Order: sequence, then structure tokens, then C-alpha cells
Amino acid sequence: MTIDHGPGGHAAESVAVPGGFHPGGVNTPPFLKGTALALWNAKLRLQRIVLLLCSALLTVLIAVQVFTRYVMGISLFGIEELASFIAVYMYFIGAAHGAWERGHISASLVDLVFAEGRVRAGIALVANFITVVLSAWMSVWAWQYLAFTIKRGTMSLETGISMVWIHGIMPVGLSLMTLYFAVELLDNWSRFHRGAAQ
Repeated sequence: MTIDHGPGGHAAESVAVPGGFHPGGVNTPPFLKGTALALWNAKLRLQRIVLLLCSALLTVLIAVQVFTRYVMGISLFGIEELASFIAVYMYFIGAAHGAWERGHISASLVDLVFAEGRVRAGIALVANFITVVLSAWMSVWAWQYLAFTIKRGTMSLETGISMVWIHGIMPVGLSLMTLYFAVELLDNWSRFHRGAAQ
């Protein structure tokens, strides 16, 4: 855990992970200072709060459904739909936070085949570039899908909730992922050039 004291003495807190290129976080740009860094960290804290709330709500909803169905012999209408909507939020915000901390699972053999050096850094750079392009492409699709949902005025079948609230988290999560993947790409680009200069 690190504390960055910006102008005015306000503390901006973020998680430091070994291997990151900025003491404030794994995919936190090194040029962020003061207010910009505080806003970046506030965004991360908001993501963590959403994840915590979603996890708690999902646990409660599933527990209530299990109790009512298997103990009381009844099933509450709409509870499974609500649980699935909360899960969508948890998945997309969790994926974005995972992209920030570089916590996504990788099945790459590059680390086993190539030693630390320019070749390995170059392959990582290409992989990062492809990831950014695909993530950005999916983000555009998600924003278009949200626009389609708004135009159609789609509502959920059981609870009558506007699907804009559910589909809206998809482009937000994907856009955050694209942002974090782009920061990682810049980091690997910097490492690649530092390796070339040596």
C-alpha cells in the first residue's frame, strides 16, 4: 500500500504490486501526479466498492433463494434475474480491475521458451498491441449495443428493469479494460526501448 501526498497534502492511496512500473499501482501511468493521480485512484476505489457491494448482494440473493426454495418450498419471483444482473456488474468491473492489476490468467509459453531480453519483450509488446486492438473493438461494439438498447427501450421480463442499466456496464467495463491494456502497452514499449538502448 502506498500513499501519494499531492498538492495541499491530500493523500491518494492505491495498491502497489511488485513488477509494476509506477509505485502507485500496476497499470497506473507514471506521469500522473496530484489531482490526476487522486482521480485515477478514486476510480479504482469506486471499482472496488462496486465489486464489494455486488459480491455481498449476490451472496444475499442466492442465500435467500436457497432458503425460500428448499426450506420454505416457495420461489421468489425475479430473484434469479436480479442475481444475474448483479453478476454482470461484478464480472465486467472485476475484469476491468483485473486488467489494471495485470491479474488475468495467461497460458503463454513465452516465459518458458525465451529468456529475459529483447525477444521476450518484443513478443509481449505484440501481444499487448493485439489485446488493446481487440479490447477497443469490443468496446465499440458494446457502446453500439447500448445505443441499440436505448433506442429499443428494452425492459427485463421479470423485474421490468430497463436493460440500459444492465447493458450500460458492459461498454464501461470494456473501455476501462482498454485503458488499462493501453497503459500496459506503453509500459512494455518503454521496456522494449530501454532494452534496445542497452
